[in-house]
Amino acid sequence: MRVFLDTWVLIELYKRNPYAINLIEAVKKGLEAHISHITIAELVNIINREYGEREARVQYVHLKRLPLIKDGTTEEISRDAGLYKTKYRFSLADSIILATAIEVNAQALITGGDKQYEEEWKNVTEIEVKKLQDYMKTLKDE
Repeated sequence: MRVFLDTWVLIELYKRNPYAINLIEAVKKGLEAHISHITIAELVNIINREYGEREARVQYVHLKRLPLIKDGTTEEISRDAGLYKTKYRFSLADSIILATAIEVNAQALITGGDKQYEEEWKNVTEIEVKKLQDYMKTLKDE
């Protein structure tokens, strides 16, 4: 299965959320997981803002070592992101994440917790969006 990770999954990993840790373990065992380059920018920004530049740089190095596929933005992704931004009233970053997930044919987009899902992702119809905890429960059952 190919999944696409929203930035909040990596924030949960930084916070040592057991579901996020187990997801990365599944990636190390062969689960194909993608992130957008915009996710890298968001993660570095959030950690820098909360914990300082040094910590942000350290976490960037850790992120580079993770076996995640890092997808860039094409002209088509940019176009689609603009359309999704209007359709769903997302931030531009979330619109790029959604457009990239669809472009790489991910079977699911995984986001953080209930708040992120309810506020941002529950109305998306172009791809299945799952909360991290729910996805990990289904992965465990497979």
